[in-house]
Amino acid sequence: MRFFQKSIRHKLTVLLLISTIVPITSSIFITDSYTKESLKERAIEENTHLISEGKTNIINYLDTVKNASLSIYSNATLDSILTKGFADYQSESYIFTIMQIVSRSANDIYQVYLNISDNQSSYVLYQNNFKRGPIQYEPSANRAIAPYAVYTEGTHRSHDYGIIQVPMAVPEMVFTIHRPFYRVPSNEQIGLLSIDVKLEALSKLTAQLYEKNNEDLYILDETGTIIYAGKETYLGAAPTEAWIKQLLDNPDDAGYMEWNQREFSGIMIYTKLSTSYLNWTLVKRIPYSHLYEYARNLTFINTIVAAIFLTIAMIAVLMVSLRLTRPLKQLISHINNIQAGQLEETIVINRTDEIGILAKRFRTMMHTINDLILREYKLNLANKTIQLEMLQAQINPHFMNNALQSIGNLALESQAPQVYTLISSLGQMMHYSMNTKETIVPLSMEIDYVNYYCMLQQQRFEDKLSFEFDICEQTSSFQVPKMIVQPIVENFFKHGFYITNKRVGVVKVRTRIEKARLLIIVEDNGIGVSDERLQQLRHKLTHLDESGERLGESIGLMNIMFRLRLYYGEQANLELGSIHPYGLQVILSIPIMGIDKGAL
Repeated sequence: MRFFQKSIRHKLTVLLLISTIVPITSSIFITDSYTKESLKERAIEENTHLISEGKTNIINYLDTVKNASLSIYSNATLDSILTKGFADYQSESYIFTIMQIVSRSANDIYQVYLNISDNQSSYVLYQNNFKRGPIQYEPSANRAIAPYAVYTEGTHRSHDYGIIQVPMAVPEMVFTIHRPFYRVPSNEQIGLLSIDVKLEALSKLTAQLYEKNNEDLYILDETGTIIYAGKETYLGAAPTEAWIKQLLDNPDDAGYMEWNQREFSGIMIYTKLSTSYLNWTLVKRIPYSHLYEYARNLTFINTIVAAIFLTIAMIAVLMVSLRLTRPLKQLISHINNIQAGQLEETIVINRTDEIGILAKRFRTMMHTINDLILREYKLNLANKTIQLEMLQAQINPHFMNNALQSIGNLALESQAPQVYTLISSLGQMMHYSMNTKETIVPLSMEIDYVNYYCMLQQQRFEDKLSFEFDICEQTSSFQVPKMIVQPIVENFFKHGFYITNKRVGVVKVRTRIEKARLLIIVEDNGIGVSDERLQQLRHKLTHLDESGERLGESIGLMNIMFRLRLYYGEQANLELGSIHPYGLQVILSIPIMGIDKGAL
């Protein structure tokens, strides 16, 4: 998000690219979707009509073969032979004639088989080769057959029906139409006529229904066995693909089904061939890869054209964005140089548009305020230095260091080492406070100063007072302003500690580092501050009078807060808080990055 938030150039570039890319890509996507949907609807409509015609042609062909099988009943001589029995060899000539009629009734009939139960004889006619033999074949039917009905046997490899033929027949894949015939008018079966039809017949009838290289065509029986397929490896098989079961379970006589699985992804258009002697389903499968080939090609062309125009548009967008934002970048660079202190920076942007006007106005403004900035900056620096010296003078009265040293020596001569220790501590305090050349000292020196002060107070109050120091070693070398801890400890004796209290007075001074800040914490167990007074103090600390004119009203916390602001600006803070059940906590929070030298 920062990439866009910080640069108008990035925003403008992205906006222009989006306004170009989104319409083009949306148009390509919508066109592709609409084209695919149109192609699918058109393919379903055309192929539904096409396989409907194929269904009609297949049924007409099979009806022709089925009707030819009725020749057995239409020939009176053969009917008499079948009814009364064979009289001589002339009877076989009638059988041969009838079988020839059946064999020539339609193209692609492979062979005709006839058996007669009375004399246990069977006949095969293969390519005008007529042979006789015993009955050794009985076809199996997968359903109950009504008298005088016809049934169809699925695709299988042809055989000789148990009759040796000369010449030998070449086996082929065929399907067979079986017609049992009866002694009219009874239901006594007296024979069987079987007509083997080459699959080439179905191949010819379905050749115009599909594209062999891109599409699939299947003819299935009611059990799912493949009667015919464009690929011969599937012929006569009973595959277990889920689409076959789902399609056969569909109650509609015709329709289509979409399928999207690993083995096949596309649409299937089907129609059912239901007659008295067969129950087949004609299925055409069109894969999406072939169905949407035109849509893919169109999308590819549109994408290439769009890519060319997008490249041109992107170049134009970059040129426009650079043209508009380059002067802004130059102006920002000039402003950064001015901010870094190069107040005499020359702004050179020669344009006549709004950006050029802005640059001219900014250049004029910088010339106008440049002198004021320098003058005010130097005056403010001098004033703050004077204020700091005045604050130090307010807090630190000058004592005569030499006089204290003389008193200490006298104490040693009088064998009063404790007095010498106290005088030495007082002298160290005076030396520390009178050194006005050092306004920034290591925190360890400030803590030592507080320790000397506490030793003097300890002598005064003896066992009524206790001090605890917990100083983090990492904080000892940090530079801090002088005299920011001792006034806080001194406030305890001014406002919070009374000798008449039954409890021992305790002052704790702790330091630690937290979130890149130095924390100096001073806690006591004095009488504390009322909530009302605490709110007043917090308000004064928050709304500090930075002019320093009102510092005389409070030489303690306000003084410390004011000096922290002089050194660190708004990054430094002083917090007050009550301690339960009694006492006060003061926390000085100072940034570790160092003192703002411009505030000195």
